[in-house]
Amino acid sequence: MGRRRGAPEGAFTFDLVPDGSEAGREPASQEAADPGESAGAVPGPASGARRRWSGRPRRVRWVGVLGLVGVLAAVVLVDGAADRWRGDDLRAAAGGVTDLSGPPFEAWSLNEDIGGLGLSGGLIAMQGEVVAVHRHDELVGIDLATGRPRWTVQLDDADGSCGPGMAVWGDTIDVRPAELVVCVAQEIDGEAHVTVVEDDGSVLVRRTVEGDHDLVVPGPRGTVVSATWVGDPEDVDVDLRGDPLTNLTVIGEIDDGYDLELSAADAVTGEERWVTTVPFGQVRDRTQCVSWDVGGRNARVDRRATLDHAVGRELIGVAGCGILAYLTPEGKRLDVPDVATDDDDVVRRVRPLADGGYVVSSGVWNRPALEHDVLGADGERLYSVEGRVLDPLSTVGGDADELLVAFAARTIALDRAGEELWQADINAERLLARTDDVAVVLDSRDRVVGLGREDGAVRWVRDDLVVQYSALAGGGRSGELEAAFTDGTVVAVVVPTYTGERVLARWSAVDAATGEDLWSTELSSDGWGLDLAAAGHLLRWSPRGLTGYATGS
Repeated sequence: MGRRRGAPEGAFTFDLVPDGSEAGREPASQEAADPGESAGAVPGPASGARRRWSGRPRRVRWVGVLGLVGVLAAVVLVDGAADRWRGDDLRAAAGGVTDLSGPPFEAWSLNEDIGGLGLSGGLIAMQGEVVAVHRHDELVGIDLATGRPRWTVQLDDADGSCGPGMAVWGDTIDVRPAELVVCVAQEIDGEAHVTVVEDDGSVLVRRTVEGDHDLVVPGPRGTVVSATWVGDPEDVDVDLRGDPLTNLTVIGEIDDGYDLELSAADAVTGEERWVTTVPFGQVRDRTQCVSWDVGGRNARVDRRATLDHAVGRELIGVAGCGILAYLTPEGKRLDVPDVATDDDDVVRRVRPLADGGYVVSSGVWNRPALEHDVLGADGERLYSVEGRVLDPLSTVGGDADELLVAFAARTIALDRAGEELWQADINAERLLARTDDVAVVLDSRDRVVGLGREDGAVRWVRDDLVVQYSALAGGGRSGELEAAFTDGTVVAVVVPTYTGERVLARWSAVDAATGEDLWSTELSSDGWGLDLAAAGHLLRWSPRGLTGYATGS
């Protein structure tokens, strides 16, 4: 059986016109579009590689991506020059917005229909508060405040991916600073081309990746990550039964398969930073060992069929036939315990924490509690805990001294050594925001509750902030809350609501210290998308476009 090549992606290089700039560095075009014209951009729904995996059953929740990673735009934040320390912290923080004193309103929108989409759908917040959007055959630098183009880079091909990008690990959207934007295009024959872009849209280097790899993608911290199936496994006695489109069943044990070699190289120089081999292990999801033809009507056993991946600034995750591995940017593999059960619906995943470090979770899906190992930023185990680890959707930046865990209908704060600091008689489901003094949680009764970070005391309770959606759930609990943001004094929550044929997003803001109403507004929504904080600004991404919100009184 011949080697299965990488995704059918075309060459992805920048075609630029020199303007006498520094030798060896290609400048971006600085010709802005007419201010009266709308700069159309439609983020693409998926990478070429991920299209091969769509529609397949997934029983093992291997990364907690919740079905989004395959269709999300890549997001990278590139550090800008420092200004006020508080503003800097908020710009770099998860869900941090520099000013929430007034309700958001649409400042600009890029939703023009264009012929052909850049499948990477690159959405990259860069230094100087410019968001770079990959559309079709160009990369456009859009001013985050005004939506006007700052620069344009022509691309030779629409296919490719840029990163390390945005990764969704559970509830937390990992949008962190990065120094360089790395773009990779992998051809049908496996050859991969790398382009490294600086913060002003200039191309720093273009090169071809050496060697033969099954997958080449942008990695964290200015790297390129490559994956290659290796080994010579024994044949397996396996049959496929049922309709490949609806009820395919794999009969027999897959007890041998390929190992996976992973490596990371400097994106600019190509110098290898690390290499490791993930050995073939237990197969929890046998459909990961099956390949389908383009129409999906024919299937065959192929132990190199699937190579799912998710890459963020602090974590690399890969999964395939008998393969499950998470690694730090330095190449340290994070151990994921096996689960002693015959139930195929198993959770084995790792996610980065907003304050640094990782949490490794394992157990059976929908059981009362999972087991978690809390790791430091170096990947070393700190302590273990049972329950539900609450990582904040939004913070004001900086490091927290406590980790919140929900267990036995109580919220518990643990210090860095895993020792209990306090308990609160609140059954928290999600940690919406963390300010200097207050942790704002959503509890199992759809109440938004402010807890004092010092002692866990209940500062305030609001039972009306998600009532619009709860009413649609037949009077029962919905838990439906799309996003939360903070500027340190204000906490804003976003809840979907439906009025006839329209889908709206209801934004409600309260004082973080008291829970008092500050403002509310309703914004149009297509019903599917993500509200994001990028460099202290609010953005709305959907498959149809990108919208920038202005805030403040």
